[in-house]
Amino acid sequence: MICWLNGVFCPIEQARIDPRDRGFLLGDGVFETLLAVDGTMLHANRHLARLSGAAELLGITIVFSESEISAAMINLLKENQLVSGRVALRLTLTRGVGARGVAPPLEVAPTILMTAVSAPPPPPHMRAMISSYVRNEKSISSRIKSLNYLDNVMARHEAVLQGVDEALMCNTNGDIACASTANLFMVADGALYTPSLNAGALSGIMRGIILEAALTQNVPIIEGPITRAALSRADEAFLSNALIGICPLIEIDGAPVGSGVTGPITRRLRLA
Repeated sequence: MICWLNGVFCPIEQARIDPRDRGFLLGDGVFETLLAVDGTMLHANRHLARLSGAAELLGITIVFSESEISAAMINLLKENQLVSGRVALRLTLTRGVGARGVAPPLEVAPTILMTAVSAPPPPPHMRAMISSYVRNEKSISSRIKSLNYLDNVMARHEAVLQGVDEALMCNTNGDIACASTANLFMVADGALYTPSLNAGALSGIMRGIILEAALTQNVPIIEGPITRAALSRADEAFLSNALIGICPLIEIDGAPVGSGVTGPITRRLRLA
């Protein structure tokens, strides 16, 4: 595998990240996961805009321009002979090397890394459980794709141990915020519901695209708290992220969602 590290293509076995890098030591950084299909990056401008916003929030300067990063993405696909099929591209940005301690250094040289691997097709549907791990909607980590992903890691581990595909995470109020790697939507009485960003939901790229599509389809949208009770009464539900697009959620904690099959509004939004 060839990676792109700080502007240079090299075999991943030869890539070196300083052991003092704060991304490794403290999770001090952010990442993006993008989908390429047949050599074309999907929604790259939206992903790079979100990366730029997160970097600005953390006070990390991205030393490469958006056009340079976009060109590197395409060249990375070519370097790895991944110009056909589905490819997951991971872009990681850290604050870089700093002296020992938690306080960010005043002068930094950020680390930026890109890798690309073949991506399987999304599953036809998913089953989920409600995790015991909490999404802290008051934390800065709920607003960015932080490298400190431990809550999500443990929630997904919990799901794996229970033999299901995903873990839904509640916020500190006990309302559903998101899944470990996806945004949550549900349909009730013809309206589309999704947790608000204030509830701890990440501002997902696909989430935004789905909300735009719902407007074009004249599907009413309600962003706000989703309780466990409301979710248990949903007619339909689905999860979304850059790699799975829209994936029907047919079961939660062993109980079917609605009729237990992909619902009509979910199908409409997938087509849109």
